[in-house]
Amino acid sequence: MKKSIIHSLLFGFASSLAVSLAAAEGLSAEGAYIRAMPPGQQITAAFLKLVNSGDQDCQITGGSSPIATDLQIHEHQHSNGMMRMRPLQSVAVEAGQSLLFEPGQLHLMLFGIKESLVPGEQQEFTLTTENCGSIVVAAEVRSLFKKKSVSSPKPINSPKPVNSHEGHNHHDHNHHGHNHSDKKMQDNS
Repeated sequence: MKKSIIHSLLFGFASSLAVSLAAAEGLSAEGAYIRAMPPGQQITAAFLKLVNSGDQDCQITGGSSPIATDLQIHEHQHSNGMMRMRPLQSVAVEAGQSLLFEPGQLHLMLFGIKESLVPGEQQEFTLTTENCGSIVVAAEVRSLFKKKSVSSPKPINSPKPVNSHEGHNHHDHNHHGHNHSDKKMQDNS
């Protein structure tokens, strides 16, 4: 109980700090979430929308999180029928524009997670910029498993879409300097 109260107070303080930092620099985050991980995994992805209401471009250069040893910006690329990920040194959020970090596209990767991420809980990460300060982002942890719709069952003989990656692991994490060969990697982003 005491731990929960302290966590709530800290989360409230960090959230208000994030709002004041974002307002001062014109950068804000919307709809941020982190994917919960299957047991045994120490890597996950985070998604959000960054909005730049300022009058200068904001160059996102990286970040950190108290739950991870490393946070990186990644993008998916389609090459030779495979979907591969590659880390990016930075991405720009142009003045007056927004930038979407979403599954299968641009996203954040969190490495070295040592604690279990519980769906519904809030976690934080900080994004750093070259010229717009830092922003603390509060993100909801969401389950990897989507709820199936009861009202529209899938027909038994329905063909899979040609471009579907559903159920396949087409992500190659081995090229960006992290050696995770002892565990099967799955991003599912």
